[in-house]
Amino acid sequence: MVAGIVWTTTLGYLAVAACYIVTRLAYARIRRRGPQRPPVGAEDLDPFELAMLAGGRQRMGEVALAELYLSGRAVARGHGLVARPQHAEQRPDRLSSAPFTRLLDARLDSSRSLAADQLVRLAARADPATAVLWRLRRLGLFLAPDRLARVALLRSAAWGLHMLAGAAGVLAGGGVVLWAVIPEGERFDAVPLVFAGVLIAYPTLVYVSGRLLGGMPGAVAVSGAVAAAAIPVVPAPRAPSALLALLAGWSLLQCLYRLTGGKLGPRTAAGDTLLAEAHALPEGDDSTQAAVRSTALLGFRALRRGRRRRLRGGRMPECGELAAVCSFASACGSGAYHC
Repeated sequence: MVAGIVWTTTLGYLAVAACYIVTRLAYARIRRRGPQRPPVGAEDLDPFELAMLAGGRQRMGEVALAELYLSGRAVARGHGLVARPQHAEQRPDRLSSAPFTRLLDARLDSSRSLAADQLVRLAARADPATAVLWRLRRLGLFLAPDRLARVALLRSAAWGLHMLAGAAGVLAGGGVVLWAVIPEGERFDAVPLVFAGVLIAYPTLVYVSGRLLGGMPGAVAVSGAVAAAAIPVVPAPRAPSALLALLAGWSLLQCLYRLTGGKLGPRTAAGDTLLAEAHALPEGDDSTQAAVRSTALLGFRALRRGRRRRLRGGRMPECGELAAVCSFASACGSGAYHC
């Protein structure tokens, strides 16, 4: 039975790997047939268009939050929550004219806090986001959805099978834990405390590792560690050894997924060129706009990690507004939200 599971899973891995490679080659061919040079310059795009180009819809919500924070109309309350300051200055001239910023501003209240991810999703799903998307498509910076439909469908199916195999491995790791801790010959109903401990400790460890290492890879890493630890303990080590080998194969498949581009985005070669130009543009004298532009190009995740983009002459000059946005991004990501 163990051999049959190993062979079946291995064939599934090979099929998924083939799909990843084929879809990557097809994606590269589609991009070669698309626009190669942008018709506009990076300075012709506003921060929200740059955000969509660099990071998609969610990035636009992050830019809107950063604008509200820099204008003094939003503060972080900790644990990923955002609210209106108690004594916010109600000056319309300090509020951006962008519809995304005004949409989020209308939702904020000093009497209650809202989750940052909820506000980001609100901006991402707003009608103006669709207008930005269509403008980038008309400029040749994004591919039309019908050109990527087949490639995206095949890759999504392969990724779904990949994640399903990882989830099965995590569940099997829980079974290995029970097998290792239950003494040989004991009845299952004779050790309720052991079951309770395992059912609490293992899912918690999986959850924490998933948060730290990024979702399923972290959970699979925990399952692999459990399988490795159980090999010298269980009376028949063949099953945990097979599980460990399959989880190692899953990790190699995850590496292949990343090497072949991960989730293939709609940006064209012209979009890549314009984005590179945007990263190379020197900032102006307005430090607030520089901070907003950096948020559009990098996103909250990169800002939380302290990354700074490089200019032609070296690192971007430090400014108080950018440091403040980095702190705000960290506060927005300290709860359940990890943007």
